[in-house]
Amino acid sequence: MSTQSEITLSSQDLAEHFWVQDGLHFSRPLTPLFASYMIPAISDGTQRAMAALKGPVRQFIGKVHDGYYYQAVIPLPGDPKDTLYQHQNALKPFMSQQSAQMKEIVDSVLMPLHQEITDWANQPLDDRTAIQALIRLQEIYLTFWEWHFRIVVPRMAAGFRFEETYHQAFPSHHATDAYDLLLGVMNKSLETDRALWLLAQEAKTRASVRRALEANDFQTALQNDPEAQSFQQSLSDFLEVYGWRSVNSHEFVDETWIERPDYCITIIKGYIEQDFDFDHHWTRVVQQRAQHLDEILTQISDQSMRSQFIAAYQDALDAWPIDEDHHFYIDAMLPARARYLCLNVAKHLQNKGILSRPDDIFFLFLDEVLSLLTDPNATDPSTIIAERRTLYQQQLKNTPIPQLGTAPDAPRDPDLLLVRVFGDGSPAIGMEGPMREVRGFAASRGRYRGPVRIIHGPHEFFKVKPGDVLVCRSTAPSWTGLFGIAGAIVTETGGILSHAATVAREYQIPCIVGTRNATHVFHEGDIVLVDGTLGTAIIDG
Repeated sequence: MSTQSEITLSSQDLAEHFWVQDGLHFSRPLTPLFASYMIPAISDGTQRAMAALKGPVRQFIGKVHDGYYYQAVIPLPGDPKDTLYQHQNALKPFMSQQSAQMKEIVDSVLMPLHQEITDWANQPLDDRTAIQALIRLQEIYLTFWEWHFRIVVPRMAAGFRFEETYHQAFPSHHATDAYDLLLGVMNKSLETDRALWLLAQEAKTRASVRRALEANDFQTALQNDPEAQSFQQSLSDFLEVYGWRSVNSHEFVDETWIERPDYCITIIKGYIEQDFDFDHHWTRVVQQRAQHLDEILTQISDQSMRSQFIAAYQDALDAWPIDEDHHFYIDAMLPARARYLCLNVAKHLQNKGILSRPDDIFFLFLDEVLSLLTDPNATDPSTIIAERRTLYQQQLKNTPIPQLGTAPDAPRDPDLLLVRVFGDGSPAIGMEGPMREVRGFAASRGRYRGPVRIIHGPHEFFKVKPGDVLVCRSTAPSWTGLFGIAGAIVTETGGILSHAATVAREYQIPCIVGTRNATHVFHEGDIVLVDGTLGTAIIDG
């Protein structure tokens, strides 16, 4: 069976399972080569991770339909209550000191594999070594995604345990109140933002740098101005550490920040235009969290409940940065480094006269690339590559169907993961009409009035000006720098633990998520009032 048929949603798949388009993590169509690696890694990786953690499901299965990623959850047979009990027992050893465990995994497993990918990317290849590199990348992808779920499942469990404990102590409070106590913990996304902010502070003090950044070719302008060369070195140092991410997470076809630092410059220029002080804001958030915790603890009179609360809180606080950190090392860095390996293979095929340009390789499935390396009589791929490029551009303009297949009966108790992270069962679909209002999950408190800026991807980051209301389908860690610029955030996907919601609370700006169709209801420049306490956004002028 070909790679394409293995990972494409079939009529049998539709008959057997219920499929949901994961727009939160895969908001764009997948190229064939990336899908060849990503989909088996998720399917097999979850199966391995769930077996190790005695998970409540057997695995997630991924498939492609019309270019977009769809996922089905395969349950374990047997009594669900017994399965959950075994899972919770299996998680107990992992609930404490998760940050230290994460560091050990990064140092001993992930970074050595990243170095191996880089070694493959930098060495000259022939047919034999190119095949070895591509097959080895398959093995590495599976290892990374097994660890992905072995890392994130205990982290999420620590958060849910704290939310449950908080609810026991304060039954009338909203769920987001618990997560307000987890703000102000540094992670790799916030660390990246601070580094960008520091670059902006450096640029602010030098008129020559600011002039260079306004040039169409800012890199040449920086190189040609001796006064700006120290900033160029600072930018290069930044990219060496934080530039291992593609313009859009979860893809090979998109350029990395290292290749195209325009996206970093856009965020830096946004910081230059306003008086946002990252360190001052961060210090205030940490102080507010400490004060809030003291106030909360004084309200828990029962000593047993207080001890239980503190234990659950400390575990959750320690685990909380892992959400952004795992994305830095796995979701973002893995495809970014793998891109260079694939381009190295493509360069070899281009030297043989098989590919016209290096990025042609991304529009072939893995077995097709392997065939080009092994079969001297393989069919010329130029026609199919051109057709797939055209199809990919069409798919980028499509809105994928949210669900496929027959939905199972709704469970009596909602799944916290689906509700909190994916936004399952969001409050209402946006209503078009005289009021032009959308409703979603109240994710970060506050009210803000400002102009709508609809952003479909990092290629439009330059449109966001200080004080704009950022409206988009979803955000990812590569978007985090915009949160220090925008006045409010409105997304179509996600729940109160999605990336947009979590980061908006860190930046203390109003945010609503899971609105489903805000990018269609609102228009560029509309003045909207965002109420992050009620979960609404409405045209207001």
